[in-house]
Amino acid sequence: MTDPHDREIVGRDREVSELLALLTDTRTPGVVLSGGPGIGKARLARAVASAYAAARGAETIAFDPTAHENPGAELCRLLERPGRAGAGPLLVAEGLAPAHLQGLPAAVARDGARLITTTREPLAAVGAEGFAGRVVGPLPVPLDCSALDLDGLCRIPSVRLYVASVRVLNPAFRVRHHNQEAVARTCAELRGVPGALVLAARIAALEGPEVLWAALEGRFDPGPGGPAGAGGDSGSLARLLDAYGGPAPAPAHPVEGSAPAGTGPRPGDTERRLLACSRLFSGGAGPEALRRIAGVPLNAFPRALENLLGRHLLAVSALPSGRLDGFTRTRLHLPFQPSAAGPDPAPRGDDLRLAHARYYAELARSAARRIAEGDQQTGIAAFRSEERNIRCALDTLIDAGSADEAIALVDHARAYWCVSGTPFTWAERLTALPAAPAAAPWRIRLDLLLAEAAIRAGEPEAALALLAQTDADRAGADGTPGAALLAARSLHLRGIAEAPYRPREALTALHAAVAAHRSYAGDGQATHRVVLDASLAEFLHGGLTKATALAVEALSGATRRRDALVSGTALLQLGVFAAARGRAAEADGCFDRAVAGLRTLGTPAVLGALLSVLGTPLLPGTAARAAEVVRCLGGCHTARGPGGLLDEPAHPDFTMGRLEGHMRRYLSERAFLAALSEGAGTPLPDLVKQFASRHGPLRPDMRPDGAPDPGAAPDATPRRSAPAAPGRGRAPREAGAPEPRPAAPRPCAGPAADPPPAPGRGAPLPGDPLTPRQSQVSALITLGLSNKQIARRLQISEWTVVNHIRETMRKLGCSSRVEIANWVHHTADASAFSPSVPAPTPVPAPAPG
Repeated sequence: MTDPHDREIVGRDREVSELLALLTDTRTPGVVLSGGPGIGKARLARAVASAYAAARGAETIAFDPTAHENPGAELCRLLERPGRAGAGPLLVAEGLAPAHLQGLPAAVARDGARLITTTREPLAAVGAEGFAGRVVGPLPVPLDCSALDLDGLCRIPSVRLYVASVRVLNPAFRVRHHNQEAVARTCAELRGVPGALVLAARIAALEGPEVLWAALEGRFDPGPGGPAGAGGDSGSLARLLDAYGGPAPAPAHPVEGSAPAGTGPRPGDTERRLLACSRLFSGGAGPEALRRIAGVPLNAFPRALENLLGRHLLAVSALPSGRLDGFTRTRLHLPFQPSAAGPDPAPRGDDLRLAHARYYAELARSAARRIAEGDQQTGIAAFRSEERNIRCALDTLIDAGSADEAIALVDHARAYWCVSGTPFTWAERLTALPAAPAAAPWRIRLDLLLAEAAIRAGEPEAALALLAQTDADRAGADGTPGAALLAARSLHLRGIAEAPYRPREALTALHAAVAAHRSYAGDGQATHRVVLDASLAEFLHGGLTKATALAVEALSGATRRRDALVSGTALLQLGVFAAARGRAAEADGCFDRAVAGLRTLGTPAVLGALLSVLGTPLLPGTAARAAEVVRCLGGCHTARGPGGLLDEPAHPDFTMGRLEGHMRRYLSERAFLAALSEGAGTPLPDLVKQFASRHGPLRPDMRPDGAPDPGAAPDATPRRSAPAAPGRGRAPREAGAPEPRPAAPRPCAGPAADPPPAPGRGAPLPGDPLTPRQSQVSALITLGLSNKQIARRLQISEWTVVNHIRETMRKLGCSSRVEIANWVHHTADASAFSPSVPAPTPVPAPAPG
């Protein structure tokens, strides 16, 4: 017999040893291996046969039951063959039916032989007395992934098998930072089934692991001839599987499970409808969803589902799935294999698609209500398990032109994004909706969602433009239901967007938003989230006493409502404020209380609360915010696992893996890995203290109201000090740069200006002129260049440009780029602002709009 290829028995060493021990026991005539298609029964049987032959020096005989009319009788005759010497042979019979096992134990024991056979039937149905039965399970799968531990990911058996199978066709393939998430999530999606992993590896080797993952998510475009509306259903995946489901080139053994699983008579009408409906789901579905969307009566559903499971046309797992009234730990999946003969590869018509979309829109509404009203663990679990199906429902509603339903779905999903820190990307899909007339009732809600998405993406200017449009639209909609709450949301978003650059206006807007939410939304979760944003904004701009009072107010209200999410976030903020005052023990206590409450909701809730503080959009600079988030991810990765601060996930969730992939777009690879490693080497409580030291209150003369903070510690260290005056420690100027010059006394507002304000409140600080680099950046701003274009022109990082602009605004008392440009235009000696520096790449003028 040919030894099985090493890659086909990855992760089965313990099982091989146990089965070998059974076969060498004289009391055990044989072993029956049971499991579904593709689970690796045949590979395991061949591996055990090879180990048995090596250990006992016995002959191994492969027996094909399909070549004989009566396999049981033929096996008995084979055992009676005379002339054998030494140890009895080991017969390997793949797919022997339970009926043919009758009488075999006695014949095998009499001859001194051993038998190992495989079956798809459950062990209870086999009924082979005398034989030892073993259920063959899937391989372990990754539960999350991180660039910090690629080696650990590659040691997981399912990943080892998948990578080894890809390298059969593509020897250069390696798991790297850019593809780790696609590899890990593919292995988890296929639930560690070896046959599915080998088939998936063939697709990944020839199409790419990212293409395979896109197909698993329902985002693969098969090109001409592909099914219409492939996004969100598995029609395109079914076509890909049919194309690649043939025998792989020169494998060591045939890929078990690559043939269609369906055999026997065609399914009945109910089974066909369930199977067709199951192809709409991305990543599986719960029984309730399948039954409701397919429109199958409750009394007909159990028998039809049992038939599909028995014929391996559907698979069941203990993964969670959402329900309209919560969640359950049962999930149905389509096997990863070519389409079975009989059912169509995709459902026909749009009725099932719309039923799918509306079911999951209702599930999102129900889960969001539970998160807001206190049943947060149930709401979070429902959202997490059905996130991909909810996204597919959104695509269907957008394609159908159901603007109001699509916007409502994204609005409900905001509750989960705020909880988990998940990237706020779905709102961008709403731009595919047809242009709305000014009187459309959903236009304001759409603009608010897009503005929030722009803020989270680090584009406050775009958010402010959308909010201006929202204000204009609301002017004609006053008095309509919900108009006051929409106005409060607009104020809230405006305050966040303006916070990094116009703190006085931002704090005014945030406090107005708090008052509006109290009036129209009551003492609920939405109100307390606005209060916490106002608290953090006060902290970042010097109002430590006000910040603490607001956080305590939110904590008190959340405690009354038993809201663990808001309570945990408020405690984290109070920990930051305590650290800023130098009270380390108090900061640690707040952190411990916050994590203790949030852990009951799962790691995503802990991570979401940390990111809402450490990665708040109130911070200036997208790159700085991204670096804070990545440090937090590194710290959470280290804290996760047995004995750690955070629990290991019970099932694959990829909370941190997905966030890492999202953050890469904001940082260079070197900066990303540096921040991740820094966070991994710092305990989470210390990350909170470091955040307080980096972004603590500004000195009193830089506060928006110009007043000192009475609650600040006497020895509190300001976040940053003013640059040294010329000749007192300033770094030498760059070669070829213009000499530093005192800032002109002309204010930003132009020639007709008010009397000069106090230092730090609208005029240049005395003795604190612009540096040569700040002068160059200011001159390039007058040309209309973006931060990225300025960075390319000056050969510096974009974050350095942001720092220069922020310091320039502080020194000149300006609150926008326009005011900087106005100040440069009205400066007497404009030659000092010459932007002439080496430019390796011409930068085009910014496109209109």
